[in-house]
Amino acid sequence: MTERARKNRVLTRRNFLWGLGGSAVALPLLSSLRAGAAGETFPKRLVLMYAPNGEMTDAFWPQNVVDESTFDLNLVHQPLAAYKNRLLLLDGVDLAVTDLQDAPGGLHQKGIGGLYTGQMLQSGDLFVDGCGQRAGWANGISVDQQVAKTIAQGTPFTSLELGVRANAEDVQGRIAYAGPGAALPPMNNPDDVFNRLFSNFQPGGGQVDPMTAQRRSVLDTVQSQFRLLSPRLSVSDQQKVQAHLDLVRDIETRLGTTGNGSSSCQLPVAPPTFTDSTDDMTVPNTVDSEDTMPQIAELQLDLLAAAFACDLTRVATYQISTSLNHIRYPWVNSLGEGHALSHAGDSDTDAHDQLVRRHTWHNQMLANFLDRLAQIPEGSGTVLDSTLVVMCSEVSVGNTHSHKRMPLLVVGGGWYFRTGRYLKYTDAPHNNLLVSILNAMGDNSTSFGLPSVCTGPLDNLV
Repeated sequence: MTERARKNRVLTRRNFLWGLGGSAVALPLLSSLRAGAAGETFPKRLVLMYAPNGEMTDAFWPQNVVDESTFDLNLVHQPLAAYKNRLLLLDGVDLAVTDLQDAPGGLHQKGIGGLYTGQMLQSGDLFVDGCGQRAGWANGISVDQQVAKTIAQGTPFTSLELGVRANAEDVQGRIAYAGPGAALPPMNNPDDVFNRLFSNFQPGGGQVDPMTAQRRSVLDTVQSQFRLLSPRLSVSDQQKVQAHLDLVRDIETRLGTTGNGSSSCQLPVAPPTFTDSTDDMTVPNTVDSEDTMPQIAELQLDLLAAAFACDLTRVATYQISTSLNHIRYPWVNSLGEGHALSHAGDSDTDAHDQLVRRHTWHNQMLANFLDRLAQIPEGSGTVLDSTLVVMCSEVSVGNTHSHKRMPLLVVGGGWYFRTGRYLKYTDAPHNNLLVSILNAMGDNSTSFGLPSVCTGPLDNLV
C-alpha cells in the first residue's frame, strides 16, 4: 500500500467515525431513551404542571397509611385512582429557596418563581405584589428547559408552554424560564397552539417534512458509509458501529411508520375559534371566559397529546391560571374568587369545599390527559410509559402562604423512579427533586438551581 493510500484510508476511517458521532448528535432519538420490550427504545417526555394557591391538606395527603406502598388516595386524588401505581406523593419537601434571608418578592411571587427554577427572584421594582413586596423575574433557567437540552434536540419544537387563563404579564404568571430573567409566556389560545404545531404538518401519506427528510438522509448516509468501510475496520470498531446501527435501524422504523412519531400520529381536528381576552370574564367564547375554561383546558391537553404522538415536542409546561387567580369555577359550583377562597380560615367550610372541588377538577384534567397518553401505542407499550408529569403549586397552603410540605405529585417516570408510593421526608429541599427530574430524563447533574439549597438528588426515589 502506498503512503498516500494509507493516509487516505486513515482519514476516511477517521472521518467516518467522526461523522457517525455527528449523526448521533443530529438524531434526537439516540439520546435519553426509555427502553421497552425486546430492546425497544423510545424518547422520554416531561410535563410540568401548575395549579394556583396551594391545597387543602386534609383532602390532599393520603389516608390510612400503612407503609409507603399501602395507603388510600384522598379526596382530590380520586380521579387518579386508576393510575395509583404510577404515582409518587412526596411529603415533607420544602421550597427552601423562598425562605432565604433578604430574598426579594412576596410569598406568592417567590413561590411561583422558584417552583421549577430553584432560584430566588431578581431584585428590582419590576413587579409589586398586593402586600407591596417588589421583585423581578426568577434568576435562572427552569428544569423543563434544562431537560430540553438533553431530550429535545432535533424535534420541531424544543418545548411547549401552555396556559389556561394564565395571561398575567407578571412574575406571578410564569413558571418556565429560558434563563435568568427570561420568562417564557404560555400560549392560552388553543387556536394559536394548533397553528404553531400543525399548520405546516403532514403526517403519513403526504409530503415528508424537512426535519424527517434530513434525519432519513443522515441515516442513509451512515448506513452507506458503514457498508463501504466495514471491511477496513477492526473487529472492535465494527462491533461499536454495529451497535450504533442497531439503534439507527430502530429509529428508521419509527420514522418510517408515518414520517413522525407514533403510528397514532394524526392531524387533530382544529379547535373552535376563541376571541381575544376581555376584562369581563363572563363574556362567552373568549380565551378568558369562565364559560370556556373547561373546554380550553381539555383542548390544550388534547393538542399536547397529539404533539407527543407525532414527536413534535417532548417537553411541556401546563399552567392553570396564575398565583393572582381572581377567577371562579362555576362548572364545579365554585362562585368565589380562587385567591380569596384560599385565604379563608379553616373554619370556613364553604370555602374549603369549593377549593376541594376545584382541586379535584385539576386532577380530573390530569387523569384525562393520562388516559389520552395511554391510548397512544408506542411499540409494545404506550406514550404514557415514556412520560413523566410533575404537578405542584406556588405555596403549600393558601391561608398561611407556607412553603413547607409542598403539595408535590409525580406521575410516571417508571423507567427510573419506583412509583406507587407515598414518601415522607423531613425538611428535604425542593431543589433536590429538580435534580432527580434531570437524572430521570438522562441529565446526570448533581445540582440544580441555587447551590446553597441543593444537596443532590432526592433520596429514596430510585
